[in-house]
Amino acid sequence: MTRFEFAPGTVGMMLEDEDVTRLDAANAVLRATLREVRDELGGEPAEVVHAELVRRLAERVPDGFTVRDADLREDAVAISDGTLFG
Repeated sequence: MTRFEFAPGTVGMMLEDEDVTRLDAANAVLRATLREVRDELGGEPAEVVHAELVRRLAERVPDGFTVRDADLREDAVAISDGTLFG
């Protein structure tokens, strides 16, 4: 697991089959959003990138999942610097 994925403990419940499906779906949304913002805003100031990540993920991440702001800030810097790959 990388910091680009939600850990099972973030769900806040015992993981059952439907929870694993929700976790997989949330991770897919997170990775896709990071790639999308990277492709659109690479090279922009980190503050701009961070604000856009926060905005998009707030709309897309299902209830019960929380993205750590510290991780988003690191991702924003990497997108700004052009060092976020994957």
